Amino acid sequence: MDVKMPSAVRGSDSISAEFPSSNKEKQRTPVMEILFYSSIFSQVLLPRKYIEGVPVPTSIFKQRPLMYEAFVISNIFTFICAFSWLLIRNKPKLAKLSCFYFVVSVVSAAISLSIIVGTLALPV
Repeated sequence: MDVKMPSAVRGSDSISAEFPSSNKEKQRTPVMEILFYSSIFSQVLLPRKYIEGVPVPTSIFKQRPLMYEAFVISNIFTFICAFSWLLIRNKPKLAKLSCFYFVVSVVSAAISLSIIVGTLALPV
């Protein structure tokens, strides 16, 4: 594609420019879709009850608002780091940052699971 530029900027009459395909940049992966829809499901569709002014899902976290808040914060770290890792995983210049996001995501997911197991194991 030839692009015309003002004579003060160009060295010749035209330059050749290639624009990256926008379809590749905007593709969603199945993992991103699963993360998005599972977060929507967990925040919208679970039945809730207000305990100490905090909406707590009654199915798992009965009478435990602090455990629920820790679970939500852990899930936020998991999803943010997972999305960040998915966005920069193919960029070699950001390999260390990508590795960091991956590790934080896995650790946060492990913490979320341990909170759920701990909540289910504790008597009400």
